[in-house]
Amino acid sequence: MASVSTGLDTRTDSALATSALRFARRVHLGQHRKQTGEQFVEHPIAVARLLRDSGYDGPLIAAAYLHDTVEKTGVELEEIRERFGPAVASLVDCLSEDPEISGYADRKRALRHSILSSGGDPVVIYAADRVANMRDWLKVAPEDRPACGKRLGTTLDERLVLWQEDLEELHDLGPETPFLSEIQADLETLRAEAPRK
Repeated sequence: MASVSTGLDTRTDSALATSALRFARRVHLGQHRKQTGEQFVEHPIAVARLLRDSGYDGPLIAAAYLHDTVEKTGVELEEIRERFGPAVASLVDCLSEDPEISGYADRKRALRHSILSSGGDPVVIYAADRVANMRDWLKVAPEDRPACGKRLGTTLDERLVLWQEDLEELHDLGPETPFLSEIQADLETLRAEAPRK
């Protein structure tokens, strides 16, 4: 696997990450998670927290806060580059879905392929993002998950297949990839709680 940031700094933030968090709070203001109804910014905060708690810092944390800004708001990648530098902008670009791809599963698979092809830090953020997304679904009562899927333009069954693919492809990339055990555990819980057919 390509090299990843392994800064084991005990600081919980940097000036860059603090600035990124403030920016994310501002541009996501008024947006809500379709899964939970929470303020949208809670999602990138959860991704950044997973990474920080695993010892990552600096541009990787800033990119975690900003990873959905280009995809979910009117912010252009050039603004991310100007405000946060080329390293953060490159990570955000890699983590943004291609809006030209129609179909939920096709878009998710294309994003995964692009990220895994790039290797390194985007993979680490992507893996943490999988965990945060699954934990959002786990906050939803099992009987309400079909409606949650509909709001997202998917189904729980489709998401379970995509998360299984994520797990397998991340493992194939490198069994030491961070967050594999968390993805596996959350996937097992979601499967166990899924309605029997």
